[in-house]
Amino acid sequence: MTKVVILTGSPHFNGASNKLADKFEKGIRETENKVYRYDAGLQGESAPHFLQLEHAPGMEVGIPDNDIVEKEVIPKLLEADIVVLVSSLYYFGLNAQLKAVIDRFYDYNHELKDKKMVFMMAGYGTQEDMDAVKLHIHKLSDDMRWQIIDEIYADDSWNDQKLEKFAQKAYELGRSIKEIYL
Repeated sequence: MTKVVILTGSPHFNGASNKLADKFEKGIRETENKVYRYDAGLQGESAPHFLQLEHAPGMEVGIPDNDIVEKEVIPKLLEADIVVLVSSLYYFGLNAQLKAVIDRFYDYNHELKDKKMVFMMAGYGTQEDMDAVKLHIHKLSDDMRWQIIDEIYADDSWNDQKLEKFAQKAYELGRSIKEIYL
């Protein structure tokens, strides 16, 4: 059984990137893989995934006791065979909520190496608008020593018909992930 961790960043419950993640998750679950999903963009103040420094300008603040990334997400990532990163396009980059979680990988770089990765993004822009993200993701995968299985860049995601085609591709990708990737 393949262990898959899906990390999303969109703060929009039914947003375009979450539709990609939902379809991928549906496909991967249908093949009886073990799936853990963390929606960073949908976390509230009760479950922060980032350090809040505004209360002590210029001072480091310790990670709170209820830090879900440290207590739940990182352990799942350490066990995972495949990491799936899903973001919406924000000003030609990843959204901040997902980036905040990715930045937390730093203390675990060596333990997180040699995994497989899927990246999916949805945005109102064009494929060219996503070029900076493509470079970022390839640099991240190189640095983490993660093999990219596949990438989906859903451009013009305001177009429901076009988005549905990308979502179907995400579903089929989820269905196709089996032990052959390991």
